[in-house]
Amino acid sequence: MCCLLLFCTQPALAQPSLTQVRFGFPSEAGALIRNGVWVPVGIELDPKGSEIEPDKFLIELESTDGDGATYLVKMPVLPGQTRMMGYLRPGSSTSPLIVRLKEKNGTTIQVWPTPARSSATMIGPRDFLIATAGFPPEALQLASANQSKLDAGKPFLNERLPRKFSELKTIHDLPTQALGYASLDTLIVSTASTISSDLIKEANSEKRAALSAWLLSGGTLLVDSGTHYQSTKNLLLALGVTGCNIEGLDSNPKGLRTLNGLNRWVTPLISQLLPMRINEITKLTPTYSAQTIIRESSEPSDPVVRPILVQIPFGRGRVFLLALGMETPPFASWGGQQSFWDKFLFEISPRNPGFAQGKFPPDTTSIRPELACEIQRSLETFAEVPTFPFGWVALLILAYIFIIGPIDYFVTHYWLKKPELTWFTFLIAVVIATWGAWAGAYALKGDDSRLNKLDIMDVDISSGCVQGTSWMSFFSPTPGNYSFAFQSNPSWSSGEPITQPDLGILETPDRIFRGASQSLFRKPYEYSSFPSALEQVGIPAWACASLEGNWQKKSKPNSAPFQGDLSHSRVETVLITGTITNNLSVDLHECNLFYQESWHNLGRFQAGEKRRIDMLQLGGRGQSIQQWNDAKILAPSNWNNQKTNNSSDNIYPIHRLVKAFVFHDHPEAGDLLYNSSLRKLDTSWRLKQVSETFLSESARLRHPEEIILVGRVDPAKSSSAPTILSLSQKINGNPITIKPSINQETFVRVVIPIQHAKP
Repeated sequence: MCCLLLFCTQPALAQPSLTQVRFGFPSEAGALIRNGVWVPVGIELDPKGSEIEPDKFLIELESTDGDGATYLVKMPVLPGQTRMMGYLRPGSSTSPLIVRLKEKNGTTIQVWPTPARSSATMIGPRDFLIATAGFPPEALQLASANQSKLDAGKPFLNERLPRKFSELKTIHDLPTQALGYASLDTLIVSTASTISSDLIKEANSEKRAALSAWLLSGGTLLVDSGTHYQSTKNLLLALGVTGCNIEGLDSNPKGLRTLNGLNRWVTPLISQLLPMRINEITKLTPTYSAQTIIRESSEPSDPVVRPILVQIPFGRGRVFLLALGMETPPFASWGGQQSFWDKFLFEISPRNPGFAQGKFPPDTTSIRPELACEIQRSLETFAEVPTFPFGWVALLILAYIFIIGPIDYFVTHYWLKKPELTWFTFLIAVVIATWGAWAGAYALKGDDSRLNKLDIMDVDISSGCVQGTSWMSFFSPTPGNYSFAFQSNPSWSSGEPITQPDLGILETPDRIFRGASQSLFRKPYEYSSFPSALEQVGIPAWACASLEGNWQKKSKPNSAPFQGDLSHSRVETVLITGTITNNLSVDLHECNLFYQESWHNLGRFQAGEKRRIDMLQLGGRGQSIQQWNDAKILAPSNWNNQKTNNSSDNIYPIHRLVKAFVFHDHPEAGDLLYNSSLRKLDTSWRLKQVSETFLSESARLRHPEEIILVGRVDPAKSSSAPTILSLSQKINGNPITIKPSINQETFVRVVIPIQHAKP
């Protein structure tokens, strides 16, 4: 009976175990990990044949940030759960990646070893990461073609930053939250694969929502169609992309037998490649806001105009739709496939700032810092907290050395004639000097906590997406552990949340490859209510903690922050007429409207105002983007008179940094700053024209049919901000709310579609 009782109770006592842990995105070289951003951690569990008890086990993820401080992310293990997706944010190349299986009481069951990291698997801050999903091996001549040319060091390819490639083979490789795509720049999906069909299923709604949110935040997606056009249609509909109608398969394109337009787009010299021969092609009908990048023009034998590659705007991101299947003939066997990928990736990859327009040879000698680093430096510069000049610091150090050296020796040996008193005089001098340094710093820096905050609010009227990006720097006058909670302000956008707001330590590209020093605070801080809150973040006295946050909401048309009713004029079709309405509760200053690579000054845009823009002559002669970058626009009215004790000429003003990444990759931007970690905020592609192939009388250079409004909120008159950062500190075990003095800067960018002219 004892043996039988022991046998019956054994399954209940069995504990689960970790069977597989995968970090980052898979590739031939190993798991690709980019430091400074969230990376997905795929976890597989073995329940040991027993049901996992609720609220008993948890997964603990551990790493360090760029400052060397340890942090934890905890996830509960649910009954019946065998697969989990966690997220870590390694701050540097030496940050450990630790996964623990623990009981709720703190007992560690299993620790998964930290994977080996090398230069082949580490994504640099300026690398452009492309992932393919659902393609069989050797289906695309993608990575090998581009990497070989990059290694050859051809000058024209150096105009774009280097690329790396990842291969996603199953649905389990896709993140469950949008922040898991942070290290990815472009995703290429085969709609004939099981990944595409699995994404549509209700069981994978979380992964589908994460992919859609990543696209809205600034991601790039390329999908094919061909014979499996219905799968493509279902996938785009499930993601919420409605910018192009897929009407079916054209299996009898009459006189069309070769794609000469595609051939011409790949290379201007048509004799270099043999055109692709086709028997069937997907019928694509772009909406008014989409752009046809490649098309087959009408001919006498075939009067139909057929789009081949269509670009669909979607929030800050975009979706490319190809009318052919990429993993099947004729595209898979076409001799121009490598040239197609070279051309496509060249167009969507970020530019090297050293290759400025009209400058040859390129400027590769000047030092070009990172935008994120300059934003952090500006935020950590507090005008109310002056710094002690270095000259006085050096002078006081010399005086201190003179006191504990020659003066102490003279006093104890020649005046008091008791050398043994050095044991006391030296300690007295050290105590007085230490107290004097603290008293001087306290008198200079004060005991007030302060917060510098920068908000960028993006509104896309077509998709109804309202999203915000925030950078914050908190100045602590005393050492302590602080808790931060981040959320959007309901008064700025009352829509439904698309994703949960995420908050993290601001990681800049300049430090992610160096080893971080050991933090002064040994106890790790924790992501609670992941990922929108941080608890027990240690900050030394008179030091800063810099953070960044993101949020997304879906607004309804009747409650959107902005509304637009724009169309082309009936008299002059190149001009834009209509109205724009500001539904915010704050005024916008120095607003500018961008259309067709030029801008027009809108001026002040009051809260609740409905403004007609007919007199601006949008579509006519405007000012260039370069003039906008050089003009004193979006700056505070008194920015020329702002002089602080710690001001420096090498610190960029906030408004200049915002202008630097809003249209960073535009040919006329002319900015030599790198934009490695803020690519998702660059919408310069919305201002670029698309040269349609086979230009004829009916073809033209097309721009996106939309207008972009950029403005700023006056910090002196705005009573609220798009985001709310709550701070607290535990004193004697009780949480105390911290209300620091806030310096707020808020900028707004709105994408307004242009509709068809009313009859």
